[in-house]
Amino acid sequence: MPTATLSTITTDQIDDLLYLARLGETTDLTAGVNLFAKSLSATPGIILTAAIDKDSGNGLLHMAAANGHTDTLKELLTLSASNHALSLNLQNASGNTPMHWAALNGHLPAVKLLIEAGADPTVINKAGKDAVYEAEANEKNELASWLLTEGKGLESAVGGSLNQIAPGVGGEGDAEGQLEEVMKEGGTEEQP
Repeated sequence: MPTATLSTITTDQIDDLLYLARLGETTDLTAGVNLFAKSLSATPGIILTAAIDKDSGNGLLHMAAANGHTDTLKELLTLSASNHALSLNLQNASGNTPMHWAALNGHLPAVKLLIEAGADPTVINKAGKDAVYEAEANEKNELASWLLTEGKGLESAVGGSLNQIAPGVGGEGDAEGQLEEVMKEGGTEEQP
């Protein structure tokens, strides 16, 4: 019996799956993954791993996270866990992870789900930004504040703690104030 490889799935099949993830069509997405796996003599894990846009580098988690589709994220994470397929920290062509996209668009439930699943909020994209920066730069202050207080690994900022970067800025427990001061250095309108 032939076994599918990452090159076996077609661009059209990948586009279909990415579209369904973007729309949050969880039932159809799951059916598509299973159908393509069966027709290609592959596991759902191979299909999940292969479903990445060749130009942008966006995967299924990027699409679901960017649009705040938590049910779709949950299903993808469930499918992935049983197949050890999806990387929670997969970076697209711009270096953005699903976490960057969820944070940029202010989807706190999606960010929480990704954190619970083990995603790393400290990953830096090619523009040198992490998920907290993307949230703050796009005025998603509640999300940025949540990440700073609850996100694992964010006790220190890139290059050192916030106190090392901006000594005396804010006080204990004033993560949002500290972030605002650090970000006064400049911002960008770059989008992941």
